[in-house]
Amino acid sequence: MTVHTPKLLTSEEFASLLEVAVSAPDINVPAAHLSKLVALGYVALTAKGPLVTGDGLIRITESE
Repeated sequence: MTVHTPKLLTSEEFASLLEVAVSAPDINVPAAHLSKLVALGYVALTAKGPLVTGDGLIRITESE
């Protein structure tokens, strides 16, 4: 049996995820946060700038 557990983010990293979701492509988040969000698969770097992925959107809704 597989148990889904969300990957942990600090409250500041989660705020950065929300910032990308709301303000992309004109975001203002620390580079370390953006790197972690990309590494976790929550954000993808595209030609138009960083965008929240489907996994990122799921992570946001799981926290509500």
